[in-house]
Amino acid sequence: MERRAGLPAATLGRWVLGLCIGSIGCALLVLLLGNLAVYGKDGPLTDPTDFSGPYCAGAALDAGRDPYHVEPIRSCLHDVLAANGLRSSATHILYAPLPPYALAPFALFAKLPFSLATKLWLTLNIVALGIIVVAICRLSGQRPLIVVLATFASAGFASLIIAQLVPIVVAALCVAALAARRGNGPGAALALAVAAIEPHLALPAWVAMAAFVPRSRLPLVITGLLLVVLSLSYGIGLNLEFFTTTLPGQARAELYDFPPQYGLSPLLATFGASAQVALVCGALSYLLMVVVGLYLGRMLARRYDDAAYIVVTPVAATLLGGTYIHGHQMAAALPLALMLLGRARSLRVAFATAVFAVCALAVPWETIAELPIVADHLPAKVMPAHLPALPVPGPNESVTIPYVAFVKAYGQLGDSRTIPEQVIWKLPTWAGLGALLIVAGRLGRGMRERTNAVALAS
Repeated sequence: MERRAGLPAATLGRWVLGLCIGSIGCALLVLLLGNLAVYGKDGPLTDPTDFSGPYCAGAALDAGRDPYHVEPIRSCLHDVLAANGLRSSATHILYAPLPPYALAPFALFAKLPFSLATKLWLTLNIVALGIIVVAICRLSGQRPLIVVLATFASAGFASLIIAQLVPIVVAALCVAALAARRGNGPGAALALAVAAIEPHLALPAWVAMAAFVPRSRLPLVITGLLLVVLSLSYGIGLNLEFFTTTLPGQARAELYDFPPQYGLSPLLATFGASAQVALVCGALSYLLMVVVGLYLGRMLARRYDDAAYIVVTPVAATLLGGTYIHGHQMAAALPLALMLLGRARSLRVAFATAVFAVCALAVPWETIAELPIVADHLPAKVMPAHLPALPVPGPNESVTIPYVAFVKAYGQLGDSRTIPEQVIWKLPTWAGLGALLIVAGRLGRGMRERTNAVALAS
């Protein structure tokens, strides 16, 4: 009886310890990188690239204006950057290609001064990384140090500096996987609603849960309707604009920005395919990998009686191919990779393949490629300031118009590597995804095992 009484405390202790290690470690990582808040210099607090756009879009939404138009986004960016001694561009306007429901939280951030909002966002991301560490330890049974290193190298290092959304999305997916394992349909649905801030990452998990976990269907329908109602509360026109103009414009822009991209569409466009062919092939590959992920997730869930695989497997599968996938989003494959690493210990080839997958996916290869020790042998980058200026867009134009024009003109020129060199630096990540799916297929075909996890709902 004494041993049983001590288990809850021990479990709580591991959660608290993991959360503390994750949060403190991430904070130290950011501090070691330095220049957090240096006036007149880029940084995650002074110029958080992937937060300033949503912040200004949220401000527009809060003021009842269009967050997908040049104005007021351009003026907002000018003001928030000028307050930190930085200049904005009249032709390169960062924006948030997110649906209205995903911009709604940033409308709350926009009620705060930008300097305070950036500090709060960085804090949330650090806490999210701590949650990822704790959740993956629970999901995979791996030692915390392994999970910490893998998480910091991918979701931490690659996302904190530019204030990405990825840590929050991956944390929500991990919580949804834990809830699915425990048979908690409402909990999984709520977590997936948070993950839907990045729709293309969350969608495969939504589909998988609805298809294979009946007890989650009603909660998913309810949370989905709430997101729809939230979006429509900002007007039908704004929603139509997102789907007909903003989203297609974002996809087109990424075709011309291959260096940070891992999707199939930018790869095809870089090697000469037309924009239409590249986008269609990317969309079809995304649908194909959703099907592959559903199949593999169902097999793994049946073998190990663990519905967590239904959440994480389709998400990992859709990172291979697609219209646009950034390098930092590869962190969404780590939960599955570390879970399979624990399952493959008795199979030498599968275990070695899983180890390679974890290492290949955890390392931010594109970031390493930009380090001075690697890039010093390359010619100097061509900066936009050295090239002819683009036309200044009008205030009522869609912000995708100047964004597409800028990326098309300068996207490839900003990277001094040749196309083959860029492809080579992406090969480890693509190989890691392929290896992960191979291991998933190998383990999923094995004999069914009974575990302590909650059985797949039927």
